[in-house]
Amino acid sequence: MLCLSLVDISLTSNWLNRPYIRICLALLAFMLVAAVGILAISWQTSQGLRRDTGANLQQSVRLVDMTLDNAAIATSAVENLIGVPCDASTVQALRWQVAKVPNVRTVNLYHQNTIYCASLFGPRADNISTDKYVGGRLMLMSGNSVTPDHPLIAYRHDVNGSGVVVGVDGYFLHNILSLLSTHAYLVLQVGDKWMDSKGMIHTGEGWPDGERMELTSENYPYAIRLVIRPSDHWSYVFDYATVSLVLFPLLSLFIAFMTYSLLGRVGSPTAALKEALEKKQFIPYLQPVVDGTTHELTGVEVLMRWQHPQSGLIPPYQFIPLAEESGLIVPMTRQMMAQVRDQFGPMAAELPKNFHFGFNICASHFKDLSLAEDCKAFIDAFKANPINLVLELTERELIEPSETTHGLFNALRRMGVLIAMDDFGTGHSSLAYLQKFHIDILKIDQSFIGRIGTDALAGHIVDNVIDLAKRLQMIIVAEGIETQTQVDYLAPYQLEFLQGYFFGKPVPPAEFIDKWL
Repeated sequence: MLCLSLVDISLTSNWLNRPYIRICLALLAFMLVAAVGILAISWQTSQGLRRDTGANLQQSVRLVDMTLDNAAIATSAVENLIGVPCDASTVQALRWQVAKVPNVRTVNLYHQNTIYCASLFGPRADNISTDKYVGGRLMLMSGNSVTPDHPLIAYRHDVNGSGVVVGVDGYFLHNILSLLSTHAYLVLQVGDKWMDSKGMIHTGEGWPDGERMELTSENYPYAIRLVIRPSDHWSYVFDYATVSLVLFPLLSLFIAFMTYSLLGRVGSPTAALKEALEKKQFIPYLQPVVDGTTHELTGVEVLMRWQHPQSGLIPPYQFIPLAEESGLIVPMTRQMMAQVRDQFGPMAAELPKNFHFGFNICASHFKDLSLAEDCKAFIDAFKANPINLVLELTERELIEPSETTHGLFNALRRMGVLIAMDDFGTGHSSLAYLQKFHIDILKIDQSFIGRIGTDALAGHIVDNVIDLAKRLQMIIVAEGIETQTQVDYLAPYQLEFLQGYFFGKPVPPAEFIDKWL
């Protein structure tokens, strides 16, 4: 219960828990993970795209080489006809190569820049510009006189000014480009002319922007070039990284949600206590202590409460144990004493004579002498009407005797500070404290007082505790009194002080002043 309460408190007290901070950090986490995801996907797909396009580049060159090899085969088959008259048998031999060899459209014989025998027309007299052939072997054409809009590539084999010109159908070539340019812009470059994947012939530089790659054939004077456009990159991403595209946004949302949730748990309970201390959220509540016989007001016990801005008033059992464990109870007590001193010091003359203020202390207060300084400052504030300051020892932590401990006890005694044993009978160190330290006041725990009239054993314990205290000449306070039966039971003992809800509950200082003073 204690841990849960402090965790709940720390949710609202730590600056990281503020909603707008959590939202901003959650959005930052979302964008960071998304950015990392996009970069990872981009890098991975870029590597894959370059690898695949590189493979397509090599495949394109291999297939175009195979096509041109067919032209070379046809050329070799009719090489013996170079210079032979263009008779019927010669034309038939040329046409046989067109029919037999794949992708070959025409086979022509030329002499001195003039085609004199064609597989399509037989004897001819057409001029050819041999200087336009790249490397003397290849020329990319957008068409010829028969099919002006049908691209082809001319393959030339020259033997001493005469030779063979083979027309290779461009349909197969641009199909190669089309099939292998799925994620890139692929072209066949011959000299200053190039064919795109649609079979269009272009001259000069007219490529789209993007990353360029090129592979030149080792066998023929041409090159396959490609451009990886930005659109190709994203197309590749959508084709091959669809799962990642879905996964990373979901992961980003999950991380953002976890960031938002976990930030709600950031900040330990101790950090919440520190922040509350800095903001002075710990306030005093005062419970009256009355005379055991007349029931007139004789003092108060100062109890600590946490006035949290969101959680409201938090009772001490939810934070005092951790405050003692962490050592924060020391500055918290100092803050309580300062608040009570500043509020009641100016009205000291209005307090009953010999009025006492009681504050709870624990083992952490005995690690240095600062408590003595706080007590002196408190007592000095009431010089107009001296009061009694009571320090009530709690037993959640054991006070170990040491030079510092004895020095503090001696300093407190010289100032007239009274030491009370709080909740006597419930802790493991009650009797040990009576032996080791000089105790002035013994407070009978409310767990025994509360069972008076209902539990005979509790009555016997109370009787024996009172007897022990009287034998040790100690002042007795019976706390936790809630009924008239308990008051009547204790009346014959004529105890010095009584305390409990029967006389008054702990209230804020202003309310206490209005009611009692």
